[in-house]
Amino acid sequence: MSKTMKRIVRPHAPSRFVLDRRTLLRGVAATGAVALAIPTLDAMLDSHGEAFADGGALPVRFMTWFFGNGAILDRWTPEGQGTNWELTEELQPLENVREYCNILSGFDVKAGGQHRRGHHDGVAGAFSGFPFIELPANGANYSSKFGGPSIDQVIASIIGPQTYLPSMHVGVSKRVTKGEGPTLQYISHKGPDQPVTTQYEPQEVFDTLFNNYTPEDDPSGPLRVSLLDAVNADVKRLQKRVGKTDKERLDAHLQSIAQLQKQIQAIPPACTVPGGPSQDNKDVDGKEPLEEVSHAMAEMVALAWACDVTRVVSWQQSGSVGGTVYHMTGATTEEHGLSHEPGGQELVHQAVVFNMQCFAYLLQTLKDTKVGAKNLLDQSILYLGSDAAEGITHSIFDQPIIVAGGAGGAFKTPGVHYRSPDGENTSDILLRMLQVFDPAATQAGGDMGASTKPFTGLDV
Repeated sequence: MSKTMKRIVRPHAPSRFVLDRRTLLRGVAATGAVALAIPTLDAMLDSHGEAFADGGALPVRFMTWFFGNGAILDRWTPEGQGTNWELTEELQPLENVREYCNILSGFDVKAGGQHRRGHHDGVAGAFSGFPFIELPANGANYSSKFGGPSIDQVIASIIGPQTYLPSMHVGVSKRVTKGEGPTLQYISHKGPDQPVTTQYEPQEVFDTLFNNYTPEDDPSGPLRVSLLDAVNADVKRLQKRVGKTDKERLDAHLQSIAQLQKQIQAIPPACTVPGGPSQDNKDVDGKEPLEEVSHAMAEMVALAWACDVTRVVSWQQSGSVGGTVYHMTGATTEEHGLSHEPGGQELVHQAVVFNMQCFAYLLQTLKDTKVGAKNLLDQSILYLGSDAAEGITHSIFDQPIIVAGGAGGAFKTPGVHYRSPDGENTSDILLRMLQVFDPAATQAGGDMGASTKPFTGLDV
């Protein structure tokens, strides 16, 4: 080294604090240890916010979203195709999240090819790809069970073991059909004899996700201590180590949980029935609080996905052949009966619009929830469908289908309208979604509903 040159000593760059992506906030309550999930923080991610710091890809979440009795097709189906499509009357509520919505029309439920029973054919075929199995009616109009696992449970069998809850199952309208077998009562099935119970009480869903220390001898479910107080010391230690953005994100997360507690308590009736939905829940002046419950469920799904408590959800907005009365439309009788009356079609249309408003609220909530450089809607697939194309005809061709979300970059955004030219199998859609989680998958559904040809119209 020349005597005229000085040695330049550069200080070492401070090492970046990296937080394990499975970190939980921990504390002690009177009833024992408490663990609270937290959202994905910048400290868990790489420098670009597009993968975990350990190199792992950000997870993709999955949801099936069901509403009963179909749509009014000439008010649902867009005219244009590709990206050149306009929102119809029934899709108008999706305006702010349109770029994340792929509208698929003209698809046929091949699993219902025998056309044995309208709603049964539609819901089992569109959500599992298997023909339903007929059961003894025992005095009912008809009875059946799913012929195979629903697509959410197929996907849960692949990614469910990676999270605390393999899947969660929420419902909004409690007025579901219970007398025609599990096909119409439940939307999620592990197999022909394993329907998965839907949770209709927001408080029950909240307790399942975040209140794991509620005493078993307290059937009303009130908190013995504040969950947030129990983990407060761990929060303070963590906030000293993370950056400003992560501090703000933690604060917002804790405030969201506190707000949810207040929101849920405000929804009448406040009742928790562990083990499944209950018809004992009282309506408000004879009316179900559909919008309030739907919004609360959307907030909890977003929290559950942000915290990676679960990655698979089934959502039952209303039942197949259900007794939901959409009172906000002026209806005074249940929608299924109206769907079969020429004079009831306007009220059915308004019910579809309401349901799409609820779906849009969910999508917007996911869009507003950041995960690194992306949002939850970028990292999700939501498969929306019904049990019939139109209730008045019991048809299972030209099903109303939306596949929303970016699927972690696998699916198109902005979304398109694709109209099948030849009645493609709805199971083709199931197979393509399944391949996002299991690239080696070669079939979805079974028997006459089986597909070995994934639908590629969603691919980027």
